[in-house]
Amino acid sequence: GLANFTVVLGSEPFADVVFQLVSSDEAEAVVLVPTLTFTAGDWSVPQTVTVTGQDDFQDDGDVAYNVTVAVSSGDAKYSALASQKVNLVTEDNDVARFIVHVASNETTEAGATAAFTVVLGSEPFADVVFDVSSSDETEGAVDVSALTFTAADWSVPQTVTVTGQDDFQDDFQDDGDVAYNVTVAVSSGVDDDTVQYLVQVSPQVSPRNEQDTVYASLPSQDVQLACEDDADAAGVVVSGPANVTEGGASGDILVVLASSPEAGTLVEVDLHAVDESEVMVEPRRFVFDATNWSVIQVATIDAQNDAFDDGDVGTRVVASASGDSKYDVVVSEVAVTAVDDDDESHFIVGPISQNTSEAGATGAFTVVLGSEPFADVVFDVSSSDVTEGAVNVSALTFT
Repeated sequence: GLANFTVVLGSEPFADVVFQLVSSDEAEAVVLVPTLTFTAGDWSVPQTVTVTGQDDFQDDGDVAYNVTVAVSSGDAKYSALASQKVNLVTEDNDVARFIVHVASNETTEAGATAAFTVVLGSEPFADVVFDVSSSDETEGAVDVSALTFTAADWSVPQTVTVTGQDDFQDDFQDDGDVAYNVTVAVSSGVDDDTVQYLVQVSPQVSPRNEQDTVYASLPSQDVQLACEDDADAAGVVVSGPANVTEGGASGDILVVLASSPEAGTLVEVDLHAVDESEVMVEPRRFVFDATNWSVIQVATIDAQNDAFDDGDVGTRVVASASGDSKYDVVVSEVAVTAVDDDDESHFIVGPISQNTSEAGATGAFTVVLGSEPFADVVFDVSSSDVTEGAVNVSALTFT
């Protein structure tokens, strides 16, 4: 992003006045034009300094820095002036995370392989090492036991290949197809006669990773594998949280293509919630091509906070694709429940202010609803003995 400030002289100089502009941290921001010159002809016209933030791809938080404005001039009074500093902050847009993307999703006992990639979400401050292991190597074996990312290759996906293993057993149950998915996605169902196993990707607790405490603290991710058809059909893979709560934290909707579009064409994937009074998704559009089709894009889903006691409401986030003949009819969706944070429908009667008396002393109490109603709510108000106490209203209406 850009930041701007202006510089102007307070009086006409006897000679040109030149300002040198220097950023204290050019890894965070640089000055677009490093010098300003004022003359006797333009000394009173403010000149704008533009400072450009630099993307360092590291999750280093917001970083404060300053721009020094130093003066030099043949005018002795101006040349004697002290430098001034303009304090600025570069807001960080990077998040330490790692993304597991399933590129192919089946293995077989005949030896067919599946593959997934792992990539970091930001540049690390030190090498990041992941352990890779299968929970059942009689069903599927991984080709690597560890992955290492450095500051030089953090954004390059690394591939893990899983090979199906033939157990040569006449089991009581047929191994069948074993469904798999990345655990952050919505799981697909599997038959009762299937055998499941996991491949775990976890940051190592090692001296190398301890140098980057953010990455060292990340939780493991599991990839659940299956043996079934490996046809690369056109499709949009969309996944997200099962629930989002009104007034609670946002969730991530993950979007990626199942196969590469034709070279030179763009596939636009539009996202929308079926019931936008319950959830909203941003951004609403991603664009894929033959170079980034397998790179997971992330949208944010939020529950809309209302005051109604409408209970938990199920809805869907739909992803529809267009732009490529194979993808024009592709529609995918993920189910999500907006969890209601409002109290159950009820009304509250406050305490009586005081007892009544035959001398005419009055008592009062209040009535209020516990949540916003869908229609007007009317209460009848009556005394059990009007010879002892009479109410001033016969009905209360809330809207």
